[in-house]
Amino acid sequence: MNSEMPPSQPPEPMPLSPRRQRFSGILIVGIALFAVASLYLLLVVITAADDVLVPGNEIKIGLNLPGVDSGENPEFANIDERINILFLGLDLRRDESPDMSSRTDSVFVLTVDPFSKTAGIFSIPRDLLVEVPDGAGGYRERRVNIAYELGEHTYQDYPGGGAGLARDTIEHNFGIPIDYHVILNFNNFIELIDEIGGIEIEVPSYAFDPEYTDCNACTPYYLEFVPGLEHMDGERALAYSRIRHSDDDFRRIERQQLVIRATAKKALDLGLLLSDNLVGLYKDYKQTVITDIPDFKIAGLGLLGRQVGVDNIRTVSISEATYPCDDCSAAVLRADWDRVAELQAIVFGDGRLQAEGAVVEVRNGTVVPGLADQFAATLRRQGLGRDQIVINENDGGSLAERTIVVDLSGKTHTAERIAEWLELPKGRIVTAADPEAGPFLGSSEDVVVVLGADAGVPVVADLPGG
Repeated sequence: MNSEMPPSQPPEPMPLSPRRQRFSGILIVGIALFAVASLYLLLVVITAADDVLVPGNEIKIGLNLPGVDSGENPEFANIDERINILFLGLDLRRDESPDMSSRTDSVFVLTVDPFSKTAGIFSIPRDLLVEVPDGAGGYRERRVNIAYELGEHTYQDYPGGGAGLARDTIEHNFGIPIDYHVILNFNNFIELIDEIGGIEIEVPSYAFDPEYTDCNACTPYYLEFVPGLEHMDGERALAYSRIRHSDDDFRRIERQQLVIRATAKKALDLGLLLSDNLVGLYKDYKQTVITDIPDFKIAGLGLLGRQVGVDNIRTVSISEATYPCDDCSAAVLRADWDRVAELQAIVFGDGRLQAEGAVVEVRNGTVVPGLADQFAATLRRQGLGRDQIVINENDGGSLAERTIVVDLSGKTHTAERIAEWLELPKGRIVTAADPEAGPFLGSSEDVVVVLGADAGVPVVADLPGG
């Protein structure tokens, strides 16, 4: 007789009650939903943050979800999507206190398109008459160079002080939304140039001042610049930017733009925008200027600046769109605002259009007189320079039943934008390989626009100052 007992078996678990099973299921579903919600919130935060920190270089997640930035950018930025920085150079001599009341000796906007990786410098003559906010809800016609002084030393508690009033003045007259400002005086300028070891300037023409000085206690001296390549330290570069005795303020703006480009090139050559200590360098730089660019944006802006490079910076001055005010009590300038709109579009318009630099011939294939000239005005308002447009009114020539755009040089973006402005389907864009392009193959232009009987020429809205 076998006396061994059978091995004991573990007790079977008690089945969960229906109530406990229900709550366990709810808990699992709740955890899953919380995880999904957390991931979704993380995507919202990350994709919003990278747009701020690394403009134009956002993370591409390949998803289109509400509130989540997919990272897919347009081909070019409109004026509101650009990064616009207002630069103000104070007319403050080297032996004057930084707290003294002063006007601005130079005014320009640096604009960067983070999508097309292009940039521009838009210079405004200091003697230009514009509408300056009066601090009480209205506007008064004054020189643009007085705005900073009024906001800083005359108006009581103007929002943002002098920089705020200068910003509001630019936005009101030119419709340019300003994101940040940079303010520097003569001493700041010299320190910055000397810090990078000076700059190289290709002086295009002779310039001089028989009694130059940059401080009240200094003895005036004869100063000249001869054509050719010259290495300039901070003091010499400042003098080159300031003199106007041998010509005028318009030429001085051109010299200032040369100095800006040379400074940007030197910073790129030194690898300053690639430095591991870029934020630290920027903090040192902030000790010499007044700016509201936050530290956390510097790394992203440095990366963007490196991608743009110096060659993709367009420089434009609206000096050629100004004329002396004959009925004014002082030597000031008024503007032809239609011409200002054209020049502004060159800098703030479609960056890819600027990069292609296509030369466009506009042919009038209708009996409507002046139609080619009318559309050429539209092209100028969209950012094509006058030297990029050839007008052919086709007087007594052949007529065209339909409007076409002939792309002879592979300037695809330009051809597509022109078709868009004319509200044409892409099928109306003819390439050089198309038999329809045969009559135009001898043209020296990149794109030929034939305005036919069905042409609808658009009208472009005026600038705020117009």
